[in-house]
Amino acid sequence: MKIKVSIASYLSSTYKLIQRAFPDGIKEEDYFPLLALLYDEISDRNLAEVMANCTGKDYSLVLNDVYAVGSNDAPDATAIAKLKKHLLACGYAEWLEE
Repeated sequence: MKIKVSIASYLSSTYKLIQRAFPDGIKEEDYFPLLALLYDEISDRNLAEVMANCTGKDYSLVLNDVYAVGSNDAPDATAIAKLKKHLLACGYAEWLEE
């Protein structure tokens, strides 16, 4: 059963994209590559808010993870590319156009 989440309307499309891509939740091995992929597309705080809602993790912990990804502590490029391919099949290109 999915938990009803209250998220700001301007983050709704991002939340929906992640839910489509990870209907069973974000696996640990996908968490940091996803942060890295979305890092340049959305503000740090908005990314942290969406990911906190998607993962159930505390916002402040997710925000620290976002900062880590942004400070050259990014995951392997191969993992990011694999994740991008998966997201493209879930509407990532359309999301980028918004």
